[in-house]
Amino acid sequence: MNDSVRRTRILAACVSVALLTTILPTTTSAQDLEDWQRDELRGLLDAINAAVEGGIAPEADPFALRTDFLKGTDGNVYVPFTLTIDSAKADAPMLSMYLFVTEPGSDGAIFEDAYFADVNAGGDGPIRLSRAFTAPGGTYDVYVAVRKSMGEESDEDERGPVMLLRESLNVPDLWDGRLQLSSIIVPQVVEPLAAPLTPDEQILSPYSLGATRIVPKFDEDFGKQAELSLIFLVYNPGLADGSKPDITIEYTFHQRADGAEQYFNRTNPQQFNGQTLPAAFDVTLGHQIVAGQTVPLSLFPAGDYRLEIKVTDNTNSAEIIESVMFTVLES
Repeated sequence: MNDSVRRTRILAACVSVALLTTILPTTTSAQDLEDWQRDELRGLLDAINAAVEGGIAPEADPFALRTDFLKGTDGNVYVPFTLTIDSAKADAPMLSMYLFVTEPGSDGAIFEDAYFADVNAGGDGPIRLSRAFTAPGGTYDVYVAVRKSMGEESDEDERGPVMLLRESLNVPDLWDGRLQLSSIIVPQVVEPLAAPLTPDEQILSPYSLGATRIVPKFDEDFGKQAELSLIFLVYNPGLADGSKPDITIEYTFHQRADGAEQYFNRTNPQQFNGQTLPAAFDVTLGHQIVAGQTVPLSLFPAGDYRLEIKVTDNTNSAEIIESVMFTVLES
């Protein structure tokens, strides 16, 4: 196989993206709620308050929480997250959820919101619910309370127990002036939209960027006829001419086996500089470097791999190395 992976194409080379990461609108304004909805959310908030005050201990791993980090606005970080819930625990047409983000030792919220989400109860596989919050860089306690929502005619017993998660979360400071990357997102779906999402639509599709809808992939397994895609943003680059960066990104694949790994292949480096970027591209105007690859896996032997991503700022020699693990299946 050649040193450069064949038919590799760049997923997103350089896009000026305005992330919808200002203060997120509250989806459940109190005046818009019916009495039964207020009752359901009050039960969730009571459980969170009891946990914050030490009155109850959240259960161990009631569901999984995945978080990603992108630069927001006004010094904040945009944190899209996904709950993965065993469908046996959520056999209802709808779930109610309360999110409470606080600094350790405090009972005040950095961010809080509540949601009612339709679910595909009884479907194959787990239930996944994605939303987002914003916060400055720092360490937080994230409380998420979830319960079955059975509608207006339901009673307390039908709703079942509150599933309550507390997780300590370190949110990186993406505004500190150092070369940094967003989370590296491996998408399941990437599709263009006719127009950027409205704020309410963004709540339901929190990983989407600008006019591109993105749904992340939640496992590391790929068939041989699949493609490995990834998307990430490069933040705080040095400026070579007052407006444009000079960034090189290298992608190197290593095959892993028996506790060791060996070099497998690499793609051609990506360059983001005055020669490759549009003339109007200007970091000082908020334009952002959106990098990524889409690599066909048909020529990868079945096995485990590590993709090493090396980002170098040629204006000051700063560099970052990140890895993405994945597995190519036999078929």
